[in-house]
Amino acid sequence: MARGAGLALLGRSGALIELVSFFLFTQMYGSQTFGLFMTLWGLVQGLAIISDFGMTMALQRFIPGTADAVSAGRVLKYAVNTSLVISCLVGITMAAFAPALAGIINANEADSRHLVLIIQLYALAVPLWSMIEVATGAIRARSIFGPEVKVRIFYEQGFRLVFGVLFWVIGFVSLGLFVSHLIGLAVTAVFAFRLVHKHYGLQHLIARTGLGASLGKEMVFYSSSMMLPNFAKKWHSWLPVIFLNVMLPGARGAEAAGVYAAARKLVSVLNVFRESFEYVLAPLAAANSGLEERAKLREMLAFATRVSVAAFIPMATLVICYRHELLRQSGSEFVAGAGALLILVIGRSLEVTWGPSTSILAMIGKYRIPFLNAAAGVIVTALLAYFLIPRPELFGGGLRGSMVAAAIAAAGGINVSAILGFLEVRYIYGLKPYDRRLLRPIGTALVLSAIMATIYTATNGMWRTGYFILGIVILLVALVVLVRVGFTREDAQLIVPKKLAKRMPFLVER
Repeated sequence: MARGAGLALLGRSGALIELVSFFLFTQMYGSQTFGLFMTLWGLVQGLAIISDFGMTMALQRFIPGTADAVSAGRVLKYAVNTSLVISCLVGITMAAFAPALAGIINANEADSRHLVLIIQLYALAVPLWSMIEVATGAIRARSIFGPEVKVRIFYEQGFRLVFGVLFWVIGFVSLGLFVSHLIGLAVTAVFAFRLVHKHYGLQHLIARTGLGASLGKEMVFYSSSMMLPNFAKKWHSWLPVIFLNVMLPGARGAEAAGVYAAARKLVSVLNVFRESFEYVLAPLAAANSGLEERAKLREMLAFATRVSVAAFIPMATLVICYRHELLRQSGSEFVAGAGALLILVIGRSLEVTWGPSTSILAMIGKYRIPFLNAAAGVIVTALLAYFLIPRPELFGGGLRGSMVAAAIAAAGGINVSAILGFLEVRYIYGLKPYDRRLLRPIGTALVLSAIMATIYTATNGMWRTGYFILGIVILLVALVVLVRVGFTREDAQLIVPKKLAKRMPFLVER
């Protein structure tokens, strides 16, 4: 599990490309066009989860238990065909209702002139993203974690960055962000299916053999129950963006969505450790779901929680202390999202403390449990957003107040689902993400974070480039000290890759 999480983390480090493109796009296209892009991308991801029909999770549940390559190929074919048909229908529907959507979604005057065409073109992203999700889910089901993450990050983000800059240079502004992203998605889909061919063989997708009625029914029943949990995982973050765009009139809605999305994107970088373990835990939980193997699963869950929580604390400290400077890199208008960013960091910090229980439930739990957890979280997010966003005066007024309200809605919904998942894993399945081994890394991380915050506060106002370099250096030093002092030798040997341990033996030797 540690090796797989390390590979996933290495692949997700390519998210730095996304961070670079994020700063560039906000500066080149402005907060309002960027806000429109993020609003539509959130809509596309929500629709893609519906058209995916839960097949990504179904692959990770059913493929580890298949007897041979032919059986695995039949499961894959069923998932691809189901998702492809539904996603094409959803994409066509989105394009057909583009004029109606254009009447709801807010944009500035320049973007509004092309809004119907933008929505119609961007509808192509629904089937493209659905196929990427299914293809990479199939690779993950084989417990192969590095290559699929690399494909998704480097190709999707890399091509979007290159063409996004090119289109801005030639003056192709309103459509530029959307077309560049479609190019990135198309390239990513091609390389994702190359991985499928390598590890499964594309011949299974055109074979005339069927899955079987009983297994097909079981797979549909499971995948349909996973739709809302997957939907909730995305829409806890995306619903506030869409609410801000729709509920605030005109260009203000687009700007608020863009600034909030910028804050949300910065916070998402903090999730790399937790998401890396979730990528790995899902198929491993499916393979170790029996009662006789429950001890293995309990140990994996506790280890993932120790590492995720301890690493999150110093990283969150850096983002909190640097929040104004980080947002200022996108433009002065983005500093208004600092309050929302703070709330989102606090919300994510609370979420990570509950452990990766949701991933465990999706693999070993009864189908209705993740569904009910997700429903509760989505309802809380939607209700809070609906009642709080129109009342910015409760949080300081103006766009700042509306964005803080949206952040509270997102944090509330996320933690409702996480707490329910933790309680169910603990009391229904007897799996505890906490034990006494958590105290040492948590205590070390808190002390290091207090030292980091003191240094950041004392050096605030220094030369900006030097301030950023100092922040990164201090974070890296804190993580090294955390591994060396905060974890036992056994944990450190699992965390540190062997090649790095040979070069820096003091990390693992006691």
